[in-house]
Amino acid sequence: MLYLIMANLDPLIRLNKFQLEEKQRVLSKLYADVQALEIQKSAIMDSVESEKEAVNADTQNITMMQGFMAYLQRTKTEIGLINDQISTLEIKITRAVDEMREAFGELKKIEITRDRRLKDIAKENAKREDALFSEIALEIYRRS
Repeated sequence: MLYLIMANLDPLIRLNKFQLEEKQRVLSKLYADVQALEIQKSAIMDSVESEKEAVNADTQNITMMQGFMAYLQRTKTEIGLINDQISTLEIKITRAVDEMREAFGELKKIEITRDRRLKDIAKENAKREDALFSEIALEIYRRS
């Protein structure tokens, strides 16, 4: 009887698990985006190093030096833009982690509530069984 009075929390738990998984997917994508930008940044820096070695090999060529300086300035701008994008993504990651923690906490609260309710139901059922068995035992004793 007690079970019928309490709401079933399993659908709510399934919903919260689904929402938590969605938040994990979003967080995973954000981390992947940051990693892709870091790889892109690393490739640019490697390219600058190889160009720098080429310029150092031929220090007499002024045109090459001027071209390298323009290239270096352009790559600094690109790296700055990439760093800005990474900073933006890191802010989103921080928010996503906080949201995921909240969702996980909410899920745990609901699961704990469900478990407590199930324990209460089990206690109530055990109490009823004890009362029933006691009644049966008394009835058998009276008849004998």
